[in-house]
Amino acid sequence: MNKTNDAQKNDTQKQGIFTAKTTMLEALTAAPQLGMVLMRDFHLGGCHHCGFNPNDTIEQVATQNGIPAERLLEAINRSV
Repeated sequence: MNKTNDAQKNDTQKQGIFTAKTTMLEALTAAPQLGMVLMRDFHLGGCHHCGFNPNDTIEQVATQNGIPAERLLEAINRSV
């Protein structure tokens, strides 16, 4: 990835615009407070039953946990 793409990616994340294809690692790195939102609102990430792979996308985590992807994505973007 070149510097222009990195800058655009950082600008997008600062605006709170994550997509369904954003990995959980990318989202949590850009906005560490998301961990609390995920745990509080969706019971995600607190134990081995509700944990997720950091390289999974928001969409994958939603699907794996029976949460509508759009609902999870909206909550994540609202909290940033």
